[in-house]
Amino acid sequence: MMQKHVIVLAALVVLAGCNRESPAEKAADDARDIAMVEKMSKEPFKPILPIAITSVDIDRYGLDKPGCTFSKGKSTEPLFIATRDEGFMRVAGDLKRFSARSLSADLPGGARTTYVGLSSWVDIIRQPDAGTASDQSIWPARLIVHDSQERVAFQADGTMRCRE
Repeated sequence: MMQKHVIVLAALVVLAGCNRESPAEKAADDARDIAMVEKMSKEPFKPILPIAITSVDIDRYGLDKPGCTFSKGKSTEPLFIATRDEGFMRVAGDLKRFSARSLSADLPGGARTTYVGLSSWVDIIRQPDAGTASDQSIWPARLIVHDSQERVAFQADGTMRCRE
């Protein structure tokens, strides 16, 4: 009878040892669980589609200030207006306001290269002139809009027009 107890006890010890994870396996499981929680906590990606700011908007909201405007492609209607302290973009019918990031580079007219909003931010990047003889007031640029989770939600090449 004693031998039976020893065999059962030995079998239980072996089974208990099988369920133990090594520290490396435990760390891998923890990392997988953390990655799953992080993935689940991200909101789904939604592209940001700016709409041109019209002359009516510019007059209504007093946006005709020194600074720069970004227009996509050959259009002259701005998608983004950049001034010394703030920037503006129309998204889904609403005029969104952005604050100029004081640590970003200066543009002509006192505008900046980065503007931060409540749920997104905008970067303006000067592109090579490619023989267009652009001056300090008109030059090729890329507008990049990032969402709150640092993903590129909109990007376009166009023209910056700046004035003092």
